[in-house]
Amino acid sequence: MFKLGEYNEDDAKDIANHLKNAWMKVDLKTFTDGQLEIIYYLEGRLSELKDDVKDLDRYEQYIQALKDVLARGATAENFREKLELRLDPDVTEKRKQVNEVFADDLTEEELKSKRETIARIMTDLADLAQAEDFIDILLERNGIQIGKDVGDRLDNPIVRILADPEGHDDNHRLTKTTTTLTIEPRAEVYIDEFSSTLSADLDEVFKDEYPEEYFKIIFLEKLISNLTKLSGKMDMESFSEKCGFQIDDEGNIVVVEGRKAAEELARTLEKNNIIKVKGKSIKWKH
Repeated sequence: MFKLGEYNEDDAKDIANHLKNAWMKVDLKTFTDGQLEIIYYLEGRLSELKDDVKDLDRYEQYIQALKDVLARGATAENFREKLELRLDPDVTEKRKQVNEVFADDLTEEELKSKRETIARIMTDLADLAQAEDFIDILLERNGIQIGKDVGDRLDNPIVRILADPEGHDDNHRLTKTTTTLTIEPRAEVYIDEFSSTLSADLDEVFKDEYPEEYFKIIFLEKLISNLTKLSGKMDMESFSEKCGFQIDDEGNIVVVEGRKAAEELARTLEKNNIIKVKGKSIKWKH
């Protein structure tokens, strides 16, 4: 079987349905996957980080914004909105502009004229999201609940700042980590190699939504077709040299390399009555 790819379960089922509609032999193998992620931070009292964080003033501004919003009586219901407006008074207009660009059917010229502005806005919105993440962690690490008395917990709060992933020091006295194991269902999609000969029956939706998978099948079909057209008798080593090809389309080169899978490809051809394999000898039946 030829592994087409690994996907979340919904995408795997969708791909499998397209393939089955083209009468391909499909095998869906589900499993539980675990992804481990480790994120490094510097954590300590705000005063402890002054010598270790170059742009600490930016985080101090975030904390001041938080203090201002809480001082104005923000509640759990309106805290997020008030915080965003305090951090960036133009956030509503910026989001509106982004939505308009993606919603409108703009010409290439119109899109080009707005590209620089939208790029700048997207950067601003990314900075806002980073500020909100920082404040969310600060609230959690200092045991602060919106709507309840804060006391003096923001005078010199515990702050947790994302460390440079390449330049951080694992042994730094303030280095902390957040380790997350994400467990989710996944699925692998396989097709019988000979099923690729039905690639002409794949629908346009599949071609548009899954172009990588489509071209894998197309190139596999070309390889299988080349092998079925051979004749006579040869050994496995000679057969393996035939398990690949190259196409040069005006300098656009496609290389299909299948020599390491020669034995599996031979079994596929034998199963479909194209060849007879006896030991290391292969004979075509036509």
